[in-house]
Amino acid sequence: MRTYPIPFNEEARLRSVFAVPGLTEANSGVFDAICDATRKILDCPIAHISVVEGETQWYKSVVGIALDRMSKNNSFCTHTIMSGKPMVVPDLSKDPRFETHPMVAEGGPGARFYAGVPLVLSSGHRFGSLCVLDLVPHEAPSDHQMSILTDLGKAVVAALEGVPPTPVDLTKDEGAKSTFITLIGHELRTPLTILFGSLRLLEAMADRGVNAGLISSARKSTEHLMGLVEAIITYSDASTGELSLNEQDCELDDILNGVAQLVLPGANGELKSIALDENAHTASIYIDPHHIKLALHALALNAINHGGSEITIGSRLDSARNLELSITDTGTLDDNIDLAALYEPFVVGGHIRTRDTRGGLGLGLPLTRKLVELHGGEFEVQATDKGTAAIVRLPAWRVGRLRIV
Repeated sequence: MRTYPIPFNEEARLRSVFAVPGLTEANSGVFDAICDATRKILDCPIAHISVVEGETQWYKSVVGIALDRMSKNNSFCTHTIMSGKPMVVPDLSKDPRFETHPMVAEGGPGARFYAGVPLVLSSGHRFGSLCVLDLVPHEAPSDHQMSILTDLGKAVVAALEGVPPTPVDLTKDEGAKSTFITLIGHELRTPLTILFGSLRLLEAMADRGVNAGLISSARKSTEHLMGLVEAIITYSDASTGELSLNEQDCELDDILNGVAQLVLPGANGELKSIALDENAHTASIYIDPHHIKLALHALALNAINHGGSEITIGSRLDSARNLELSITDTGTLDDNIDLAALYEPFVVGGHIRTRDTRGGLGLGLPLTRKLVELHGGEFEVQATDKGTAAIVRLPAWRVGRLRIV
């Protein structure tokens, strides 16, 4: 399983990276000088300027060790570019994200300390990091040290781009972003608040039975959507198309039960419910709950609208203790369907024997895949002997332990 997260705006990020004329593997003395200063400031033997591409990471400059282009599975900087803040890990062997990392685990070079700052282009996209490594743990660097490291990172970008953006350009970008978020926030919050209040009143007055169940499902879905809207407004960047995670410790059984409580009509009007697998694995997990709930709700609604009559949500740990979340149904896919096409935006995916393709599989699957990859996980749809399974896999470090500082 892949061990690294993928930015939500990865396609745009890569286009921005490849457009920088100075971002070639040819080195110059200025970058070596910056790396040398960096390792002295943080008292480390190794420093480098990394460039994170689609599947690999390479180095504009390295001092203190010889490094070749490597898989992103072996990269720490792939995690650093996931936010605009520095990433500091005093002891990599005690961080659940990295304790089994090839550079950290027994048999590898024994990396222990890492500190890096993301390198941000004038487009707002992050392409790599300026960082240090040591083979022994360190205390966390001081704010003053990290401030100098941040300034050196800006010097790297300025040297690559030639002329840095002017303050006026940055002001324009921030203004446009602020206006976008304000307008979208108002347009989404107002109708959702009215809808949520109305559904709460209906739920309080409804008798038991089908209507009460439908109103309850609608109220819970609206409540979830309100939370999602707030999360997107807070953790998105309209100028770069980026979405960040608001990670926290959650109970898996709460998330599974929330999806299992949905009762909604399918495409033919028949009411469908979702059963919770009685053998489902439960644990504390470290995720962005809004985004994982959105992914699971999208898969559940797809199964309700287009799947078979029996729908189940479950969870299990695989042999490597990665977490698998699954939504299965008894519908079948056409033998000729290209499952890879299901991941493309706005593509239904071909003829589906027992599913009404109006509305299709559409945008839900690409969005689910991006949210899962943002968590460092994987997503796939499988055709099985018993029906169809949509599977979300999350890395083992997200399961069962409280958490990263």
